[in-house]
This record gives sequence, structure tokens and C-alpha cells, in this order.
Amino acid sequence: MCSHQHTVGGIKTGKLLIEGKTKQVYDVPSMPGHSILLNKDRITAHNGVRAHDLEGKAKISNQTNAKVFTLLNRAGLKTAFVRMISDNAFLARKCDMVPIEWVTRRVATGSYLKRNPGVKEGYRFAPAKVETFFKDDANDDPQWSEEQIVCAGFKVNGVTIGQDEVDIMRQTTALVFEVLERAWATRNCALIDMKI
Repeated sequence: MCSHQHTVGGIKTGKLLIEGKTKQVYDVPSMPGHSILLNKDRITAHNGVRAHDLEGKAKISNQTNAKVFTLLNRAGLKTAFVRMISDNAFLARKCDMVPIEWVTRRVATGSYLKRNPGVKEGYRFAPAKVETFFKDDANDDPQWSEEQIVCAGFKVNGVTIGQDEVDIMRQTTALVFEVLERAWATRNCALIDMKI
């Protein structure tokens, strides 16, 4: 990991905390409990198996991210997002991540159809379908049941993830989807699925 400092949006970064496929996360020594997320001009698919550089992608991702999280914050949902600080970076509160992807689907398509043969493309879920996957790129993010999440006993920020926490995550995931689905509809777009 790189340890040199630079400035993003007028804020001095500390050490590089983690680098993913599409972002770098830096510490902010002058603002304890905060980090800077710097988007890359990179697109990926299939857990990073396919990846390409795409000029301008970081700026578009950052603007979209800021609009989505501002909308969620205004709707009363707590997020880590604080504010956009440059074209390709935003300031966020530090968080420990639960290694679970929560996927919400309104329409059956893509990987859902591969895992559920016999379901017709375009089948509409009402209420929206919520699925969970363990974040493990090496094993292609296997699908997990809520019982597996509870039994894993993840400890995050000093809290053991039990049934109550899983219930909160499921309900929050569904609420985020519904807020964004309505926002997309105002633009004559359909939100098909979403990953948190």
C-alpha cells in the first residue's frame, strides 16, 4: 500500500487504506473517523474478471454516487456519505463493512435466471426479491441464506451480527430500493436490480 500524501479536493490524504477494482480509500488525518473515496476510470464485470479503463468513468460514478446518497440522506436513511469533494472523489465516514452483498431485484434477469431455471425473463417480483451473497471473489460470491449470515457470527464495530441486525439490513435494503426505484421512475427509467 502506498503511504505518500497528496491533496484531493483541498483535503490532505493520509495512507491508502484499501484499493478495490474501482476505488481507492484514503485516511484523512485532519478529520478522524473520515475517509476519502477516490473513483478510478475503470469498469469491471464478473467480479473483476473483465475490466477496462474508460476515461471519464470516475467523474460520472462520483456524480451519480453523490446524487444517490444525497437523496437517501434526505429521505432519512443513514449513510456514510458526507459530501463530494472533487470531480472524482467524495468524503465519507469510516465504516467497517459486513462482507455480505444484499441484492434487490424487481425483474428476473441475468444471473437470477441462471440460478433459477424455469423462471421467465422479465418476471416481476412484488414485493421486490431480496437475496444475499457472501463477498468472496475467489469463490464467485456464493449465495447465502440469512441463517448462514447469523451463524457466521460476523463482528462489525463491536457488534455481533445476529437475527436483529440481519432484519435491519434486509428492511433497509428494501427501503433503499423503493426510494431509488421511485426516483428512477421520475426520469422514465426502471430500476431493475441493485446491489448493496
